[in-house]
Amino acid sequence: MKKLKFLIVIILFFCINTFGSERTLYVDNFSNILGNPGKENKLLLFAKRNNFKTLILYQLNKVDKRWSLTDASKNTILADFISKAKTKYSIQNVGASGESATFFTNRIDPYNNTRKNSDEKFDVYNLEYEYWSKNASSDDGYYCENYLRDNNLSCTRAGSFQYFVNNLKELNALSSKNKHNIKIEAYLAYFSKEEMKVINELCDRVIIHAYGKNPKTAINSATKSLKLIMNLNSSIKTSILLSTRMNHMGYWFKHNSLGKSESLLFKEMNGKSINLRKQLNLDGFSYQTYSYLEKAMNYYSYSQN
Repeated sequence: MKKLKFLIVIILFFCINTFGSERTLYVDNFSNILGNPGKENKLLLFAKRNNFKTLILYQLNKVDKRWSLTDASKNTILADFISKAKTKYSIQNVGASGESATFFTNRIDPYNNTRKNSDEKFDVYNLEYEYWSKNASSDDGYYCENYLRDNNLSCTRAGSFQYFVNNLKELNALSSKNKHNIKIEAYLAYFSKEEMKVINELCDRVIIHAYGKNPKTAINSATKSLKLIMNLNSSIKTSILLSTRMNHMGYWFKHNSLGKSESLLFKEMNGKSINLRKQLNLDGFSYQTYSYLEKAMNYYSYSQN
């Protein structure tokens, strides 16, 4: 009986520690990977070996310039990659990242509609628009000049947030019209409680900025945001984003495995508030980006031999 109780405790401990540990990998430099079998397979093998279940692809605008995403006779190269990822390398979801809904409306959604097989389609529309950036949203800023003025919105945080919300609504409209199940998600760094109330109704998942050089500083940077979500009693899926650049956690990953790092991150989270893990609908960790993480982990693997 004691052995049985011990076994149950071990199983429960394992479940608790693995629950919410889904891994997402942001893939940079994708336009130079696609079409090169060696680079494609290297990426996918890295993802499979490290138990990444979701890939978020950058540079799809550059891919579109080489192989039109709206032309079924030309976008097969992308369809083949997505299918290979899902059927041969255990990837469950492939997402497209963009900074405006227009790109999804004009390129990503039409691409999905040209493909008959669900294994060839995007499963996630990932919006990466940093409305909280004062420099980008103010007069003469990138967002102001490229998005806000054209949409008769003020070049302020409020105007930029409204544009962000309008984009999420458009992505939801695209998702609702698509027969394929598409999840809507957004990257977030600095937001208010009132902003999160709105975002909560428009996203299936949010990816929360947690930049730092080690698990402690990373969780420190994300704690306020995580508590805001928790205090809303929101059930939205929440993934914690880790930057793998050398001036963030890249150096840490040269000397520590992903598993150890995630355990320490959860430990730090529990130290901030035991309720964070209990009450948040945690969806594990997202890693940005592939090229930095792959180099750091190669160093770590070599140092262990």
